[in-house]
Amino acid sequence: MPKRVLVVEDEQLIGLMLAEEVRGMGCEVIAVVTTGQAAMQAVQHDPPDAVLMDISLAGTLDGIETARLIKAGRDIPILFLTGHQDRQLLDRAGALGPAGIVDKLDSPENIRAAIFSLLR
Repeated sequence: MPKRVLVVEDEQLIGLMLAEEVRGMGCEVIAVVTTGQAAMQAVQHDPPDAVLMDISLAGTLDGIETARLIKAGRDIPILFLTGHQDRQLLDRAGALGPAGIVDKLDSPENIRAAIFSLLR
């Protein structure tokens, strides 16, 4: 049975590209959402096996807070994606014990390897 993945990314094009990458690894994408609120609804409605989570999301819930709320209710591995190198932000994300934190500007090979590690 393929792993089921939720993609949470506020930049729709990047979200769609991530979804294609996940599908290319033989996994199912249950949804691509752009806000923390939509991510919470998706997890409640159809819990995934893993989440790709953008750290910076528009709206009242950023990616870190959304991940905290998800992890409070379910033990779902989360891989953070970020374009920021703010140490305080990265420390906040790291405190949640994510499967990893990947820089969106890293090489496609390194991003793919991090996603593969999450999904194995």
